[in-house]
Amino acid sequence: MKIKFLLTTVFTVLLMLSCTDDFVETNTNPAAVAVAPAGALFNPIVQNPLRNYQRNINLYPDLYSQYWGNIISGFESGRYEYVDGWIGNMWREFYTDTLSEANTMVALYGDDPAFTDALAQLEIWMVSEWARMLQIYGDLPYFGAGEGVLVPYSTEEEIYTDLFDRLDAAVNVLGTSDVTQFSYGQDDLIYNGDSEKWRIFGNSLRLRLAMRLSNVAPNVAREEALAAINLGVMSSNEDICQIPLWGEGGFYDYIHIISNIFINIRISETFANLMYSEAGFEDPRADRLLAYDEDSPLNGGDFEGVPNGLDIVPEEAVQFATMKTEDLGGEFVGFVGNGGSIGLFMPIMTYSEVLFLQAEAALRGWIPGDANSLYEQGVQASMDFIGVPQDEAANYIAAIPALSGSNEAQLKQLITQKYIANFPNGSEAWADFRRTDYPDITLPTDGVSGNSTVAPDTWVKRVRYPDAAHNFESDFMPSEFNTIPTNRMDIRLWWDTADTSTKSNGLMNSNF
Repeated sequence: MKIKFLLTTVFTVLLMLSCTDDFVETNTNPAAVAVAPAGALFNPIVQNPLRNYQRNINLYPDLYSQYWGNIISGFESGRYEYVDGWIGNMWREFYTDTLSEANTMVALYGDDPAFTDALAQLEIWMVSEWARMLQIYGDLPYFGAGEGVLVPYSTEEEIYTDLFDRLDAAVNVLGTSDVTQFSYGQDDLIYNGDSEKWRIFGNSLRLRLAMRLSNVAPNVAREEALAAINLGVMSSNEDICQIPLWGEGGFYDYIHIISNIFINIRISETFANLMYSEAGFEDPRADRLLAYDEDSPLNGGDFEGVPNGLDIVPEEAVQFATMKTEDLGGEFVGFVGNGGSIGLFMPIMTYSEVLFLQAEAALRGWIPGDANSLYEQGVQASMDFIGVPQDEAANYIAAIPALSGSNEAQLKQLITQKYIANFPNGSEAWADFRRTDYPDITLPTDGVSGNSTVAPDTWVKRVRYPDAAHNFESDFMPSEFNTIPTNRMDIRLWWDTADTSTKSNGLMNSNF
């Protein structure tokens, strides 16, 4: 496969009167393309999460989730500094590229019944992209955004309500048309135009967003979670949503480059420690996810990680564990690719995550089913996904404690295992941490930066709006955020209802 980029040719047709009957036919170029092909438009939209990955995600959510630790002195985002030239790109790329591209597709094909399924698939993907923006910033320009005019910022609650409606409409229209449907085919990098797979992903995404609201709008969360499950969520690792990255002929600003070529990051001490603390022995996923450089003096021993939030990084930090990108003989079709044309995958949503979401819903009494059974299935699905042998997976699951104790204690166990299984999806791990305050994540080792808008001894809660938004949209922003000094990064998002500092004996009192 090769990347297909957006075809941007624009044509203006001048209709002129002529006494020659065949004037139009004679003066029409038969090779001209009047409308950009839908697949060529859709292809870059599904690659948006990879745009400027280091600056948009790795230097922020990936560090905030503590899957990774920074090893470059002077990169202070791990100490909660905001750099507009880094993550500020995310705003621009979404609004001026992805949203514009999606709106173009709707304008071109929205009236053609042959594109009913294709546009429903686009809608599901755009809900996923809106959700990614929401959990970074909070309130956003939403209704009417991308149509060439400035619009007021809508509240998170208003946007989530609309996203649920959009998902419901999209999944219910898939496969209903009597007209032969256009398929993206290979231009759809995720599901190859398979409408049933998109339907399943749409429902699973709805479940994720429902559980995001568990503490702030539990009645809505319960209703949406039930609807999603009843409509059909992921049921195996064959349903997962991930973006392929080619091993040949393309450069991707993704984790394998940042860790192993740029040498800017190493595995976080937080994540490395969880590879040993949960079962009393090394998690069998560890040596399938992590590796040492060949010349590291730590090679051959337990996996160790770098502390998060270092100011001056010691030279030996490069010795810590990194991401495994070595092909495992084709037995692991996951982050290290398929041993062939695909060099790596970027996970968007996995089957194990869907099982953990259902386990939490069961723990809350929102759906039938046994929370502990679903929890164990989630661990097993994670093991299966990365090819852990069955006996090793069974030994680990037998060794980790079954869900027990208070609901808070059980939720902590559940979210901790979900955190491990979601690696390396730092965006989702950071969202879970802010929502539940699990698993246990440390404050920056050398303290919050003096240039941060996060109070000392406090966790970062959001990313501030970029300078461009302040320059052009400040009158449309929520009043509490419409100046740079008040646009702080320690202000909780709508669904983030408690502070980690209020934990007692390692547990919150706010999730139930």
